[in-house]
Amino acid sequence: MNQTTVSESGPENPGLSRMIIYNLASVPVNLYDTILVAWVMFFYLPPADQGRIQYLPLGVIGIILAGGRILDALTDPLIGFLSDNTRSKWGRRKPYIAVSVPILYASFALVWLPPVEGNSLINAVFLVVVLFFYYWSYTGVLIPWFAYLPEMSQDNDGRVKIASVGVVIGVIAALIGGGLSGPLMESIGVFEMALLLGLLGLITGELALLGIKETYVPSGQEKSPGPVEFFRILKQVFSDKQVLSFSAMIMLAQMTYQLMLMNVPYFTTLILHKQESDASLLMGQIILVMAITAPLWYFLLRRFAKRNVFRVILLLMSLGFTASYFIGYYPLFSIYTQAMIVLSLTIIPFGGMFATVLAVIADITDYDELKFGARREAIYYGIYGIVRKSGWALCSLIIAGAFATFGYSTENPEGVRIIWLICACCCLLALLVFTPYRLGDSKEETRLLMSIE
Repeated sequence: MNQTTVSESGPENPGLSRMIIYNLASVPVNLYDTILVAWVMFFYLPPADQGRIQYLPLGVIGIILAGGRILDALTDPLIGFLSDNTRSKWGRRKPYIAVSVPILYASFALVWLPPVEGNSLINAVFLVVVLFFYYWSYTGVLIPWFAYLPEMSQDNDGRVKIASVGVVIGVIAALIGGGLSGPLMESIGVFEMALLLGLLGLITGELALLGIKETYVPSGQEKSPGPVEFFRILKQVFSDKQVLSFSAMIMLAQMTYQLMLMNVPYFTTLILHKQESDASLLMGQIILVMAITAPLWYFLLRRFAKRNVFRVILLLMSLGFTASYFIGYYPLFSIYTQAMIVLSLTIIPFGGMFATVLAVIADITDYDELKFGARREAIYYGIYGIVRKSGWALCSLIIAGAFATFGYSTENPEGVRIIWLICACCCLLALLVFTPYRLGDSKEETRLLMSIE
């Protein structure tokens, strides 16, 4: 197993400016994925009765998006393993981010440039190839960036603060993507929108490298571990009940966020009877609510155990999605006002989830170090990636299945409503599987709770 050493001074809690620079990597990750998740299915598969060009059939787009996410998920622990064991004068994390950011920008833009106008196998092949590069480069940015967080700070308050800054920046990026993508699509075109907004992600992604100052360096081995060691570590990680409990929970919980984003354009056009630009406005407004309420979760996470805060978050998410199903049936306000109120309340717990999850994974890496005496941050962020993206892969199949079974037309939009109930059930199931999790908010607390010598 690859050991690590730390500089004599040890990692110090960074200042606010460095936290902000480091978390600029959150911009391309959240900007691109918010636009992609919200619009790619609607772009390639618009409602049949609205006169837009359909590039792919329902079944094909569902399989492509699901397959792409599965590939994306499988690469996460691999990139994490490689990053943990990389030896270079630039460190373990920087090389992956530096190379991946421009590839991510180019592939994101190309998604919106299908070569054939209309249903075509060529469009299917094109989307598969472009998404292949998108997902690989997405992972190349995300996992090394995540993996550096435990190294920036070794105390709970510092980690929560860093993660909270990241959430705020990520929410702003999602707000830009969700709020501006629709109007820009209508005014300058879809591909041009991607080029323009994507440029912001390219610049900020590279600037984030200035905030990464690594102190841990691999030592103790002449050669990097090979494939056998990689699979041995995976088996070791997934044999732990605490890791399994967290993994199952986060897969179900974060799947609901993707389902919500994918559903909003259909919900806006088919149930609210608004335009595509209104879908962006709706997304922008609810994401803004998440940003405004982010300090609330920072306050709670400093005063209560993260595991308990997470359980409250899951319960609130379930209640919010259940209420979303009945939008249009409440006796007060217009249907659009109802949507604004209910979806805004539903999104509030998501800010807490995004702030909490990265700090929880930092606790899990400390737990791993207590057990095995090594720091393997990236492999755990890779595990986080594989489980949440496996959930995201299911989103495309769930959407396609619900629409095919219950309908997604102006005359019969019940499939769009059903998605909200599916999200509510996933949150309750996530709460159930998270019950066994009991790691502490510090190394010493975890040592005591888990009886580690």
